Amino acid sequence: MMYNYSNIKFIKESNRFLHNLNEDYGCFIVWEVARSYKERIRNLLSLNFEILFETEIEWSSRNFHNNASRLYEDPLYDSTSKSDRISGYGTKIGHNVFTLFVIKDYKPNYSYAVSTSKIIELSNLNVMSLKKEFREWVYNDLGVEYAVHATDNIYEFFVQGPLLLGVDLFKSLLNGNKPTIKRICKDLEGADGWSSWTQVFEILNLSSNYLLLKNYESIPFEYQGKDIVLLTDNYQRLASALGVLQSSTNSFRGLIQIENKQIPITMMFVGDKFYCTPWQKDMLNNKIFRNDVFVLPDNMYFFSLLYYCKVRKNKIKEEHRKVLNSIAKRLNFTWYNKHTIFDNVAIGKILWGYFKAKNYYYENPIDNKAFINKKIICYLPDRHSIILKDPMNPRKNVIKKMLRAILPERVYLYIHKVIWRLKFSVFNSFSLIMWLEDEFLISVY
Repeated sequence: MMYNYSNIKFIKESNRFLHNLNEDYGCFIVWEVARSYKERIRNLLSLNFEILFETEIEWSSRNFHNNASRLYEDPLYDSTSKSDRISGYGTKIGHNVFTLFVIKDYKPNYSYAVSTSKIIELSNLNVMSLKKEFREWVYNDLGVEYAVHATDNIYEFFVQGPLLLGVDLFKSLLNGNKPTIKRICKDLEGADGWSSWTQVFEILNLSSNYLLLKNYESIPFEYQGKDIVLLTDNYQRLASALGVLQSSTNSFRGLIQIENKQIPITMMFVGDKFYCTPWQKDMLNNKIFRNDVFVLPDNMYFFSLLYYCKVRKNKIKEEHRKVLNSIAKRLNFTWYNKHTIFDNVAIGKILWGYFKAKNYYYENPIDNKAFINKKIICYLPDRHSIILKDPMNPRKNVIKKMLRAILPERVYLYIHKVIWRLKFSVFNSFSLIMWLEDEFLISVY
């Protein structure tokens, strides 16, 4: 049995959507207001699924609103203290004691469906149909909406199941055990912080599609005061799974408590333009599992770290230089040495070559506070690039050096930008482009 969220894949087969687990699983939660319907709910669940586990869960009043927000993937902002936080979802839940059913569906029926939150995603229609029926019972009798909760798909199950039950009990259920535990008094995992790095990554592996982008040489076994930078395809899901106290100004940044320390964390995500979207997707699709965490293979780590250090940071750390030098030596990158990192032109050409091979492009990140090294990005293609030329052209390199020597840096970069935009606004008139280059003797590459 595979236990990692990101290993779950869907395929389309004979007009059906199937995932690669043997069966489908789900959670149904009966909130306190619907307690009197529990027996009817249990009976109908048993007619449609196998009930693996039934228990009552009691959350502490101290963490009740935090638990509710995290379960529904609502941010915990740093502008509100835990004692003052009032969650709309907590108000809807109404009480800290509820009944949980864990079910197995041997014949799941997956298709794209619209959730209560108006999200359209692959969902088990069997689960959604029963959830709707249970809610209608309560609403028709009591006028209360959303009195029953359910995980709409296998991904939600792998998020909410471990948080509600803990890793060991969750895995035990997937291994076919049927424990008898009438009542569990516990908050969501990590509600009062995490006791170890191992515990953090156990939850991350189960509940998120992520990878560590850098500084993972000693994690999770030893933390050396380095910043934690993750890449994911759903940063809010990851933040809620870990209980990150998110910045009210930049919600993809925040703090996480591990071993009684407040650790800064940055959650990069597909589409944030820190790296271009195709690059981010390639990273997640090609990550590897090493020392119980997901990281990049060395070849991808080298170029992503090189880009991170030279394009997105205004200062290069010694530890990163050592990592780059080590990987370059290990992979026999004869075109890179320990001095290359200080040569903006050389780095620009290296990244241009990598971008060209991968069909990547440069974009300004959505974080307007992010650093941008204009001395590097002037070499990189943008997403509107149609015609890519070789930056190694000797004639154009001579002209470029002459212009850079004569013109102030800011003026040169401005002219470069204008010509770049002009060139690609008229890319259908190739002869005009060539005339412009020859007339003004300016190369945009």
